[in-house]
Amino acid sequence: MNPTLSDYKTQELQGIETLPMSSGDWMIDRRLAALQRFETLGFPDRRSEAWRYTSVEALLEQGFVAPAKAQQRDRDHEIQRHLLELAAVGRLVFIDGQFMAELSVYPSEGVRVTSLRAAMANGDRQVLEAVGSLSGLGDDGFAALNLAGFYDGAVIQIDPDIRLDAPMELLHLSTAGAEGRKLPTRQLILMGRGSKAELIERFVSEDRQSRYFNHQVVEISLAEQASLSHKRIQMESRQAYHLSDLHIALQSKAEYSGVMASMGGCWSRTFITNRFKQPDAHCELDGLYLVDDGQLADFHLDVDHQVPNCSSGETFKGILRGSGRAVFDGLIQVGKGAQKSEAHLHNANLMLSRQAEVDTKPQLMILADDVVCSHGTSVGQLDDQAIFYLRSRGLDEQQARALLCQGFLAEIVEKFEHQALIESLNNHMNFVVSTETESSHESVG
Repeated sequence: MNPTLSDYKTQELQGIETLPMSSGDWMIDRRLAALQRFETLGFPDRRSEAWRYTSVEALLEQGFVAPAKAQQRDRDHEIQRHLLELAAVGRLVFIDGQFMAELSVYPSEGVRVTSLRAAMANGDRQVLEAVGSLSGLGDDGFAALNLAGFYDGAVIQIDPDIRLDAPMELLHLSTAGAEGRKLPTRQLILMGRGSKAELIERFVSEDRQSRYFNHQVVEISLAEQASLSHKRIQMESRQAYHLSDLHIALQSKAEYSGVMASMGGCWSRTFITNRFKQPDAHCELDGLYLVDDGQLADFHLDVDHQVPNCSSGETFKGILRGSGRAVFDGLIQVGKGAQKSEAHLHNANLMLSRQAEVDTKPQLMILADDVVCSHGTSVGQLDDQAIFYLRSRGLDEQQARALLCQGFLAEIVEKFEHQALIESLNNHMNFVVSTETESSHESVG
């Protein structure tokens, strides 16, 4: 029997009752307000335009109500096999949604990292007041439930004029302890004026068949002239459910450059909203997705130009094979006061089988008259002549297809910049594309 809305409410109330009193009534009141919003909204369904192409029924049927419990294990040994060769200035480790301070290292000068669990325990009002500052109480039932029930995460604060010369890595590892559980976490990234940083987030699973629900809400605030390069790779268990909400706010001359990859999970959705708060800011969002039999990947973008002289660019590419499904829903809004805006949005898809399906909907809503904007989409297949040419040079058919797929995604993959990340993405893509499926004999191209 599937959990009811009352079951979810009861679970979150029990969690709220365990909060340290030092966190203050103001934090509890905010959680209760989010829980009330969840009751009002319920879970989204296809009557909502934002969820028109993505059903949540399979997710709800799993009954992910209770959060994972921390287990005492040899954590350091546990994460070693998931590390990549990255020249990073620090690493934050999260296991089953819990921040592991003893496994995390980060710069001590100009960078402050605080566990949200610790902030609640210490009643750190300055830190916790930032929770929900960009996301509000939640645009849908999932987001409201996250605010009501999150139990850990991190706040990353970078002081003005601090410029990190190497990336910080955020490793999110799910273990066997997450089986059948939900992992509601939040991240706050607050960058001071003139600061510069690079963050690399990776979501991985200890067990490639573990079943859990990873839900993260990220709030990113860039002050004037701040710059953030943000790389995210979701490569979780094939049975996992993954939901990420990213809320970005840019002040004058701030720059956000985000590139993301969705290759794991049976059901994944990434929602990104960007708000230009002051003129002369820039936002770039790029991504790739690879879906195979039994997988769904959904990207939903909402880029809002309401002030002048801002620019944005979004390019997403996907490869679909077997009975894989993808959804791309991108919206750029340009308000009346956003003169001199420049915005470009494009989605391209490569279909490797007749059973694969993509729903793509790039949109422009323009109310200003002095702008440069474009949007488009494409859906295609592998070129038979290109495959023939590569086979004539000694490659077998699977190798030829893998090489062409790698070339198709190269524009996005290269934006991950670090060789370790690029090799990880290409190796995973080559493995999936080169693996036979039950429907491979009906492949297209």
